[in-house]
Amino acid sequence: MHINVQSDAFLEKRRKLIAAWSIAGPLSLLGLAAFFVWMYLSTPLLVNPFEVAERLESGAIDEPTLAIMSLLLPVMISLCFLVLVVIILCVYAAISNEKKYLQLIDRLAGGR
Repeated sequence: MHINVQSDAFLEKRRKLIAAWSIAGPLSLLGLAAFFVWMYLSTPLLVNPFEVAERLESGAIDEPTLAIMSLLLPVMISLCFLVLVVIILCVYAAISNEKKYLQLIDRLAGGR
């Protein structure tokens, strides 16, 4: 089976994408983890519901509306981080499938 020049250029582009993801994926996860740690250390009320609960019990936060917001905000931020991790993991799965497809195409085209 022969692949034309246009298809070969497309496949090369996909190979470069896969190679780039092997660097970008771990950096994305590392950056996300570093951002979470930074937020935890600099503004624990945004990401640590236990800190919020402790401050509520000690009386540092006493308005009911502020209490509800303070309890929900760390949960929402944590859920946002979870969504970002799931997105990154889905991209990992897509890249894995892409590698398999390229290997199959290479095998059918006579190898590279």
